[in-house]
Amino acid sequence: MEMNDLLHAAVDSDASDILLVTDAPPMFRIDGQLRTTALEPLDPETIRDLCDQVMKVQQKEILEKQKDVDFAITVPRLGRFRFNIHVQRGSLAAAIRRFSNEVCTLSSLELPPVVEELTRLKTGLILVTGQTGSGKSTTLAAMVEAINQRDSKHIITLEDPIEYQFQHGKSLIEQREIGEDCPGFTSGLKHVLRQDPDVILIGELRDLDTIRVALQAAETGHLVLASLHVSSAAGVVDRLVEVFPPEEQSQVRSHLAESLRAVITQRLLPAAMSNGRVAAVEIMLTNRAIQTSIRESTTHLIPGIISTNRRVGMQTMEQALKELLLNGKVDAETVDEHLQELKGEASGKEYSHGLLA
Repeated sequence: MEMNDLLHAAVDSDASDILLVTDAPPMFRIDGQLRTTALEPLDPETIRDLCDQVMKVQQKEILEKQKDVDFAITVPRLGRFRFNIHVQRGSLAAAIRRFSNEVCTLSSLELPPVVEELTRLKTGLILVTGQTGSGKSTTLAAMVEAINQRDSKHIITLEDPIEYQFQHGKSLIEQREIGEDCPGFTSGLKHVLRQDPDVILIGELRDLDTIRVALQAAETGHLVLASLHVSSAAGVVDRLVEVFPPEEQSQVRSHLAESLRAVITQRLLPAAMSNGRVAAVEIMLTNRAIQTSIRESTTHLIPGIISTNRRVGMQTMEQALKELLLNGKVDAETVDEHLQELKGEASGKEYSHGLLA
């Protein structure tokens, strides 16, 4: 079995992901659903051979030492693929994510118009959040490409690994890969601030030091775009603050209230009338009421603030879901399922804004 054959099959099937695990056939994720291929179950030797076909010596050394390695490769005419190769039950397994050769536009993603407006900001922090596989990287890439095609800016990205590859448009774009071009997000960010950027893209806010430097960059005249694994706008604030020691949290809330410009939270849902998926998008734009909630640690009020400010482009996830249903883009069963998830999340976090009663 050849890895290239698997990648070709995934593209032909329009799969977003490939999963390789011992004693199971290769699995494809198509439109969010995991599908079994007609291939034979994989043994440890076959998976090892498939992984060896795409790993460099350095990546093999990292895998041997850490039992886990992330990297990306570009396959001509197929696109770019992100690999996570890891050890489970003593044998290798792999999760492979497929990216398009071309960066999507904001209009093709059918995101709310306010997302394009956010790309016109000069400074501040914009976060794109959601669960794994919710399209965060695609949205961030589309935002960067909107700036690239419209403005003369210096854009620097820090990614682990590089997912979409940009071509210079009106902007000059540098892409730095963690582990290849710099040792880590924190050190990369510190040096980026000395490289005259206008826009900084951080693939993921993972730890205290990265968040600290990202806030500093957003406060000192840069537009910072980043992703975070959080399922709601209110949850973003709590997550960022709680990373810091208790004695720093009050000051961090103040910095966050000043620097945070918007939170875009995404879910991908199966389309009602065709193959593919559509995005349900929650939008939080930082206004005075949001700033007060951040400073005073009353983030349970944020969903209510969002729901009453639709006229300026904000919307809750519930409002986004119901609008998709109204427009016939998703079916009622899908919306009900996600509304129940939201209700459970809200109950678990003690958010009570009256929308899901």
